[in-house]
Amino acid sequence: MADWLRPLLLMFYAPARGMAEVRDRVPLGQAALLALLLQVAHTVYAQWRELAGVALHSGAWAAVSAVLASAGYLLLVALVFVPVAILLANLFERRASFGVVLRQEYAPTTSTAFYALAAASLLALPLVYAANAAGINEAAVMKSLVAAQQTAQQVLRNPTPDGPTQEQMNQMTGVLTNALLLLLIQPLILFSLWAVAAVREVFRLSWWKSLAVVVLSTVLMSVLSPVLFLIFSALLGAPFLVLLVFFVLRGYVGELMRGQQARASFRQNLEAATLNPADASAHYNLGLLHMQRKEYEEARARFLRAVEIDAEETDAHYQLGRIARIQGKLPEAIEHFGQVVARDEAHSQHEVWREVGATYLAAGQFADAREALQRFLDRRTSDPEGLYLMGRAHAGMGRTREAVEWMQRCVEAVRTAPAYKYRADQRWLNEAQQFLRTQP
Repeated sequence: MADWLRPLLLMFYAPARGMAEVRDRVPLGQAALLALLLQVAHTVYAQWRELAGVALHSGAWAAVSAVLASAGYLLLVALVFVPVAILLANLFERRASFGVVLRQEYAPTTSTAFYALAAASLLALPLVYAANAAGINEAAVMKSLVAAQQTAQQVLRNPTPDGPTQEQMNQMTGVLTNALLLLLIQPLILFSLWAVAAVREVFRLSWWKSLAVVVLSTVLMSVLSPVLFLIFSALLGAPFLVLLVFFVLRGYVGELMRGQQARASFRQNLEAATLNPADASAHYNLGLLHMQRKEYEEARARFLRAVEIDAEETDAHYQLGRIARIQGKLPEAIEHFGQVVARDEAHSQHEVWREVGATYLAAGQFADAREALQRFLDRRTSDPEGLYLMGRAHAGMGRTREAVEWMQRCVEAVRTAPAYKYRADQRWLNEAQQFLRTQP
């Protein structure tokens, strides 16, 4: 039970850490159950008068309706919000095709989204209490809004030198405050706040990109919610269709959950293996997991620990060089790549030379970059990234004609690549074409 509640409590004082823990450790089924329980609690508490009336006439159907209404919110999140968020996040920072990213990230993204909904439902409970204590409900707020609108129109029609009276200002301020509180007691509104942290932790986007993803996904979810609720209602009226949908989706959902559990178990086993003071590979593999998620500081710490355990850990030096280059620590990157080259000049299928060339290029040492990239391209003649970087090196040296030739080779290499490789290298095609368009 503590495993369920710890991430939920973290949402209120360390949301980023809480989302990271949910992403890495909480199974999808557990997250869904917690979100459903808290959403049901919110529904019952916020609508107990209506449900009490239903219970008088329909008995247990009141409880069933509360559960179904709450489950509808979870379905909206799982079927609309999460896929759209994954699509938009992949558009902002492309990792792979949408289908691949959906299979990889659907379960952890949905788990974090469910915890966001659970936290929102929990926070909404005291807000519902405050609204009830103040006599705020939808009907009262709408009536107050109409009265405030009439007051505003009266002020505009009959302006006075001193402006609106204090009583009129207090009326409009009170109405706006009540309307805001009424909005906040809706879990989907509060959900958006935690959803930003969820998207950022899963996809390692910047805050503004995460906010954009959440806003667009929430808007689309709100637009589609009436349609989905109609479909959901129709399914409830046809038990055969419910069974059909269940059997169709069971295998796919089960595969996603098994994949999530396998990744979580793999990570836990690696963390357990790091207790062995002589096991550098465990730290290295954990570092790779952090690298994949763009958690560079955590990855760097793991790779450094691997090097401390085994100074001959060439792969760790290579990854440390890549991290240093990404972070702009170019001398440190060259130092690590030097350690790699001293041990294995053909490391990672000679890609170490491409990394060296890219580092020199970032430092403005174009001649050194050209030399390193030439060593790489002597062995990988059609690598689009290497060809593009070589073009940039020649451009930096003022050799425009040679730069254009290398860029054209880059374009040709991508266009003639197999379909799977074309998607991975399309970035270099776009970069090379953009460079060529700037040339006379």
